[in-house]
Amino acid sequence: MIVLIGSRAAQFHHPEHWKQCNDYDLIATLDDFTNWFDQHKDNVKSCFPFDKGKKFYVKLNDDSIMEWEIAHKGSTGENFLVLSAESWQFSTLYGTKVAIPSMDWLFTLKASHKYLKNSPHFEKTMRDYHLMKYTLGCKVTDKSWFKDRETVTYTYAHPKLNQSKGDFFSNDGLEYVYDHDSIHKAIAKFGFNDRPAYTYYMMDDEDVMCDKKKWDALPNEMKLRGALEEALVLALERSQIPYRDEIDPKDSFKIALMKTCSSITSGWFRRFSYLNYYKILDMYTDDYVNWFDKGLENNIVKPFKE
Repeated sequence: MIVLIGSRAAQFHHPEHWKQCNDYDLIATLDDFTNWFDQHKDNVKSCFPFDKGKKFYVKLNDDSIMEWEIAHKGSTGENFLVLSAESWQFSTLYGTKVAIPSMDWLFTLKASHKYLKNSPHFEKTMRDYHLMKYTLGCKVTDKSWFKDRETVTYTYAHPKLNQSKGDFFSNDGLEYVYDHDSIHKAIAKFGFNDRPAYTYYMMDDEDVMCDKKKWDALPNEMKLRGALEEALVLALERSQIPYRDEIDPKDSFKIALMKTCSSITSGWFRRFSYLNYYKILDMYTDDYVNWFDKGLENNIVKPFKE
C-alpha cells in the first residue's frame, strides 16, 4: 500500500488549516513504488534516488513534486506502514488508491524530525508542529517507534556540556574573536540591566553545564530570556561580527534561533526553546548589535583567549 503523509495528508483531515500544499510526501515499499512508477512513467518528467537510496524524487509532467520514502525491510518506514495501518483512511492520487494515516500518526512523524539540523523546511515544520500540538491536540501515538525514528534521523552529534569551557569552544570549528561569556555580559547589561540569564541556572563549579533544578525554579520570563540571549550571542558570533553590514540583524537572529532550537543545544533547553519559538521570536529587537558595540566601548566584551 502507498501511504500519503506530510501536508497533503494533513490537508485531507483539515483543509481549513492546510489550504495550499506544494508537493506530495509518500511512504511505500520498493515493490509498490516500482509498480506505481511502471503505471505512471508516461507522466514522469524526472526521477532519481537520494539519501543513499532511502528516498526517490519524482517530478511529474505537470511539475508536481513527489518525495517517496522507501520502506526497506526492517526500517522505521516499514514499521510505520504496519503500525499506522489501523488508522488509515483512503483517497486517490493520480488515479491510484492511497492510504492516509490519522493526525496523531502524522504528528508522530512530524515530531520525530522537528530538531533536524539545518533543515530548509525548519519554519514550515515549526508551524505544523505547533498547529498540530496546540490547536488540534495531536499526540505522539507510539513512543517506541518515535524514539527509533529519532535515532535514524539525528545521525550527528550534539554539543557535550560535561567538559571545560576551553574544550567546548575549541571543538566547533568557529574562529572566535571575542570571549563568549563577555558578549553575554554586554547583552545582559545593556539589554536587561542585569547579569546574563544563564548564570541563574549554571551548575555550581562548572564552565558550561547547566542545572535543571535551578532552571525549573526560574520564572518563565527568565527561561525565555535565557533562550533569547543564547540566540542573540550566537547571531553575533557567527554572523554579525564576521559579516557586519552584509546580513540583516534579524536574519542573523532567525538563523541563530533555528540552531538554538535544533542542533546547537540539546535536551530540556532545546525542547523549551522549540516549544516557545514564537514567544522568543516576538522578544527580538535590532538593538542587540548596539548592545554589543556598547560592550566593546565599555571594555565589557573581551578578546577571545585560547
